[in-house]
Amino acid sequence: MIRRLIAPAAVAGVLVLVLVALAGSAAAQTPSGPAGTSTPTTPPPAEARLAIKVPSGIVDQHVRWFLTGDKLLVKGKIYPYVAGQKVVIELHKSSGELVGQHTVKVEKGEGTAGKFQHRFRIKDDGRYVVVAQHHVTPEQKAGTSGKQKFRSIPGRVTGYESTRLLQIALNRLAYVSPVNGHLDEATRRAVLAFRKVNWYHHTGSPTPTVFRKVFNGRGGFVLRYQHPSMHVEGDLSRQVLVLADNGHPVQIYTMSSGKPSTPTVRGKFRFYRRQPGTNAHGMVWSVYFHGGYAVHGYPSVPPTYPASHGCIRVPIPDSHRIYSSVRLGETIFVFK
Repeated sequence: MIRRLIAPAAVAGVLVLVLVALAGSAAAQTPSGPAGTSTPTTPPPAEARLAIKVPSGIVDQHVRWFLTGDKLLVKGKIYPYVAGQKVVIELHKSSGELVGQHTVKVEKGEGTAGKFQHRFRIKDDGRYVVVAQHHVTPEQKAGTSGKQKFRSIPGRVTGYESTRLLQIALNRLAYVSPVNGHLDEATRRAVLAFRKVNWYHHTGSPTPTVFRKVFNGRGGFVLRYQHPSMHVEGDLSRQVLVLADNGHPVQIYTMSSGKPSTPTVRGKFRFYRRQPGTNAHGMVWSVYFHGGYAVHGYPSVPPTYPASHGCIRVPIPDSHRIYSSVRLGETIFVFK
């Protein structure tokens, strides 16, 4: 028997027909429409809304101030929070020069927000701008925060603005001072009270150490007593008079108590009598708390030693405010 041979071209044609048929059959067997299995799609990247703030420093006349050499804390939020994201925080001079840059991880914050923060050390005086950026990732879009501006000055009291900042900082700690930009006697009395509380030499000099400490909110008076919430404390060891309200000092003054031969009585008392103006003994705006013992103004209030005949002397310029602030029946604690 003679076997018929198939030509190569015919074989090729047959193979093509077979492959086409198989492909059609496979396509016919592949489910389509809602009942079919579709390839998972990647969700679109989330939006990125950023906001930053600079919570430290002191704001005066709509400008936020820092002392050169201190650290600037920048805190921010990004909405919404997406795991694994990073933010770049940049510090620029007002001229646009980049002087600091740091990449921080975004952590889970409250609600749907992410949070981040960083501290920059301010090395030079001048005007600065800080901004935060999120660069685009597959999970979240790009975003940029608003700018926060501030200024930095040397850490010493040298003129009008630095004196204003000293005065604002003293008042934040309850050391009573005017805010006028002048290093006057009232401001020096507040500095003296601060120095007494912190066991520094008893002068009214705002040294760089004092200025930086006050500016950064350190060196406040810690009350000995919490009750009643409104009371007065006469600290004989540090020679300061403190008016307290709601568990916090609200007014702190330098004072001079009884000298060794006529010491000031110690204990818990209540103010029971007022005497306005100046009396025959030269006592000014007096408030009595035990017998003849009173808090009053007097021309001589030495900064370095107790000098009274037993009363609590305060500088005359401070006496009327103390007189007006203290209530009859209010408690005063006198202790050492």
